[in-house]
Amino acid sequence: MAGIKKNFDSKEDLIHALAATAGAQPDDLKKYAESKWDESTGTYYCNGKMFSKMSIFRAKNYFAEQAMKYSNIGTSDAKELAQIYDLAYEAINQISDGKNKTES
Repeated sequence: MAGIKKNFDSKEDLIHALAATAGAQPDDLKKYAESKWDESTGTYYCNGKMFSKMSIFRAKNYFAEQAMKYSNIGTSDAKELAQIYDLAYEAINQISDGKNKTES
């Protein structure tokens, strides 16, 4: 990395320095912090990944459908899968619905 002479304390510091070198503004870098909910767009940023409102909506629907499908099968393995899918659905709800209500 020619021209960069600083020792970085963390991976995040290095990523931010590289992004700034590429022209990213300080506000752009905030979007990719550990986790952030952008209420205006319904987008969730976490660990350098961006999850759009539509992706979140589709994931919630998928996990809800799978939970219902497996809960109706009746075997213990299917019920366990239903619980796993339900947990994923509830986790997404906590991220999306909870963030909408608590952050401004």
